[in-house]
Amino acid sequence: KVSAEIVKKATVDLLDNVTFDFKAGFMTVIGFDARHYQRLDKHSIFAVRFAGATSFGSEKILYFLGAVVNWLFQQFNNDIPIPVSDDFAFQTLASNLRGFEYNIRNGNNYALLNNELRVPIFKYFSKNIKSNFINNFQVVGFFDVGTAWQGSTPFDKDSPLNTVYISNPPTVNVKVNYFRDPIVAGYGFGIRSVLFGYFIRLDYAWGIETRVVQEPVFYFSLGKDF
Repeated sequence: KVSAEIVKKATVDLLDNVTFDFKAGFMTVIGFDARHYQRLDKHSIFAVRFAGATSFGSEKILYFLGAVVNWLFQQFNNDIPIPVSDDFAFQTLASNLRGFEYNIRNGNNYALLNNELRVPIFKYFSKNIKSNFINNFQVVGFFDVGTAWQGSTPFDKDSPLNTVYISNPPTVNVKVNYFRDPIVAGYGFGIRSVLFGYFIRLDYAWGIETRVVQEPVFYFSLGKDF
């Protein structure tokens, strides 16, 4: 799937004097989502998803990379700096990247690769499964890798991710650049099934940031999207 979107802001007044005024500039969003499902045997599947998007123009979308879609007990990472700019008109999530909270990386661009091995273990032992929970039960192993960034490249040394400003008025103003790898990854395992009509997902994942394995994160989420 490839998508393109152009947004033009306008002011409409339908009260005393009817006016319709187009504002200056516009926002353009281009995105893609490619998926492939490779059957390994009669039941197990290896699934791959490659997705990304970019927004540009006078207004942009700020993408928050990390975690999973429809995370029920979600958490947000406040240690990663958020770009200070009037250009961002909207915010949205870029998932899944398991092993982290939301906002492990951010920016007006993102790219994401998901890999999953899905094994419906009970189907190997019985052909006549009447339980909806057991019939849909899957054990999943996964590996995610991705990045989100502001500007032309995630490796820009002046990226907000790697830049800190320290101020001590009236005389001291310091700009500090340090290395934080823009690309992050996560790996782990999980289970999937249907319970009370809902498709539930339980994941346990370890994130890798700047070549350091992080503490594991547990996810309880709903939904079938990948």
